[in-house]
Amino acid sequence: MDVLADVLAATGFRGVLLAQLRSSGSGWGCAVDRLGTAGFHLIAEGVCWLRTAEAPPVQLVSGDVVLLPRGTPHRLLGAPDEEALPYAELEAAHPPGGGGVVDLGGAGPVVRVVCGKFHYAGNTDGHPVLSALPEVVHVPGMSADPQLQDVVRILATETAGGQPGSRAVATRLTEVLFVLAIRAWIERADTATETGPSWLTALRDPRIGTALSLMHEEPHRDWTVESLARTVTMSRPAFARQFKEVVGLTPLAYLSRVRIDLAARLLRDTDNPVGDIAQAVGYRSEFAFSRAFSREQGIAPGRYRRTASVPS
Repeated sequence: MDVLADVLAATGFRGVLLAQLRSSGSGWGCAVDRLGTAGFHLIAEGVCWLRTAEAPPVQLVSGDVVLLPRGTPHRLLGAPDEEALPYAELEAAHPPGGGGVVDLGGAGPVVRVVCGKFHYAGNTDGHPVLSALPEVVHVPGMSADPQLQDVVRILATETAGGQPGSRAVATRLTEVLFVLAIRAWIERADTATETGPSWLTALRDPRIGTALSLMHEEPHRDWTVESLARTVTMSRPAFARQFKEVVGLTPLAYLSRVRIDLAARLLRDTDNPVGDIAQAVGYRSEFAFSRAFSREQGIAPGRYRRTASVPS
């Protein structure tokens, strides 16, 4: 079972292109307020800087990808100490042309930044992937794997071109971009210095990663800590201790989250009765399922289904 793909599918994760910033000089700055969702920037051409309130400026060069998992307020700058205007003011002063490009003008080297965000069910703090990431994920293009470099190149080309269907191609590639950027982050992440224990970095652990896959593959199964430990050939105490250390949750707490995420997906995407969904995700009674769902989601299953069915 591909755990990352399963989590993204269960939460209805999808990418959206917002706009492009283009400048031909260093004298510009764009301030972005806190987003209600995760955002990203792809540096398609040139060099610019990213600043947040809690960290020193980061230089971004062509091919770099930046993810903002919690929509942190930030500034994109032509130079590290440049003043920044709110994006709304820049857009009003420089109405987007073809392809949604906000062209700031200037006379110098071209900088082009592709901006987007991600939609998903639930809130940012509770999203299983986003909550496991730091405030800013910077994936340098030169150090990225060849697949990610290829996707970056295609995205940069499609957003620059104006060819038939280019926006559709670019939009679909945003989700590929996200997965490959997360994969690159997992390979480079140091749990001691990044965000602490998380199931994302736990995927690299042969035994704990296997346990995670089993829970995603068969969430309805009557798993216990002992049966999971036995399946990955560990003693119960050692398994429980190591799982909590590398994932940050107990095995059964993680299993509950997997079940509720899957149930939420079934409530959104099917007309199956709540009782059938409860059994499909491993609950013996609709009452027990409703209590667990309300505890995790803060809303009863029936109300969640009605709310999720309203077009945004």
